[in-house]
Formats: sequence, structure tokens, C-alpha cells
Amino acid sequence: MNTGSFTERILTELAPYPPLMPCCRAALVEGMRLTGDGDIVTSRLVAARAALNTLHVSGISAHVERRVMPRQVHYRVSIAGGEDVGEASEQPCCSRSRLRGAFLAAGRANRPEVAPHIEIDCRTEAGACRLAADAAALGIVAHVAWRRGRALVLVRATDSVAALLSSIGAQGGRLDFETGRVVHDVRNQVNRRLNGETANLRRLVGAGVRQAAVAQALLGDETRFASLPPALREAAELRLRFPAESLAHLAREAGCSRSAMAGRLHRLVEGYAVTQSV
Repeated sequence: MNTGSFTERILTELAPYPPLMPCCRAALVEGMRLTGDGDIVTSRLVAARAALNTLHVSGISAHVERRVMPRQVHYRVSIAGGEDVGEASEQPCCSRSRLRGAFLAAGRANRPEVAPHIEIDCRTEAGACRLAADAAALGIVAHVAWRRGRALVLVRATDSVAALLSSIGAQGGRLDFETGRVVHDVRNQVNRRLNGETANLRRLVGAGVRQAAVAQALLGDETRFASLPPALREAAELRLRFPAESLAHLAREAGCSRSAMAGRLHRLVEGYAVTQSV
């Protein structure tokens, strides 16, 4: 699944259903205009059709013009005779519809398995600030940024991305996002545990190799080996007999605690290193 596919699923979920209230339909159109040059211009046919459907539900005649640009096709929704599309309110319902219209026209969302991120491309800082204010009114943390001379509305916090999806009516997208976050978190937990266990295993193997090498060297020097305390001689012999076994196994063989066996092997290695440096 790529980034675009999640965005497209959200668009497919939102596009067929125009807002029920006239003020909210006006807010949706306003949100789409905030991403363009004052008109409804989008590179998405599904968004253009959603705008056309919303206008027709409000009894406003409009049509879509297809324009081939150097890099992509744009769709401009023109209102016949410059009819008034109505006025949006400052109520939360219109804030949601404005954000919905803006996302339809120029919003993008990261796929759920990666870092949470929604952005809405606006032409002007004023448009981006308007959408950020709508988000703030709904308890969503949004920021205004710039990219290639264009203003963006960015939403990056996990809770805010989830709240924005719900606010614009993408309940299926919200469910996909939450499912993806659970998969992401579980995968990270498994990877962290696996990395930790691998690192521990490497340390244990490295320590066992060093201990066996020291024990072999000491056994090669009978006088030196005989001068060791009995517990250290036993530890050296056990390590050579069981080079790949854990400290717990060696401790059971010696009839002592694991910590005691660890201490004996540590003294064995440290004592050998000291004598070698003298």
C-alpha cells in the first residue's frame, strides 16, 4: 500500500456525500476554494465531481472544465452566472465541512503504518491560517508551513490525525489509521525486543568465548592453574566443558548460584588480564 492509496480511499469515502445543511455545503465549497486561486481548482476528478454534486444539491448550476497543464490535468468547477453559493457559519459543523472540502481538493495522508502525517496544500497563507483555525476550533493541532512558495496546513500528532479524519467524515479512514497504528506499534515493540535479545545473546557469546580462551590458556600453564583458588579452577574447567552453555547451566553443574558463577568467571578473566599486563 503506498501513500496515495490511503489518500484515495479517504477521497472515495468522502466524495459521494454532500453535507446536509446549506451552510455546510457553502463551507465545503469555501474549503475547496482556499486550496486554489479563489476558484474551485483541483487535480482530482473525484473532488471536482464532489464539488459539482454539492453545488447541484444546493440548486446552483455549475460545470467542470478539464485543463491539461504541463505536468498534470486540472479540473476547474465554474458556477454558471456567478450564483451565490451561500454563506458558511462559524459553527463546528462548518469548520468540519471546510476542512473536508480542502482535503478533497488538495489533502494528502500518509499510510497508517508510517509516521502520522496529513497535509493540505493551499496557495495562500491566509487560506492555510483559516484552515488551521478551523482545526484548532475542533481540538486538532495543526501548523502552517511553506513548501516551494506555497502554504501548507500540517497535522502530525497521532491524536490530531485521528481526530481530523473523524471530523471530516472519514470514519473508515479513521479505522484504517487506528488499525495501522496498532500494527506499527506492535511491530516496533517486537523489533525492540528482538534487537535487545540479539544484543544480549551477542554479549553472552562474546563473554563465553573470552572465558573459554582464558581457561584454555591457564590450563596450559600447570603451575599457574594450580595456584588458582579451587572455585576458580572449577569454573575454568566447566567453561571448557560447556563453552556454549549459559551461566545458569554452569552454576547448576557447580552447585552454586548464577551470580556466584558469574563472579568466579569475571575474577578468572580479570586476573588473567592483570598478569598478562605485568
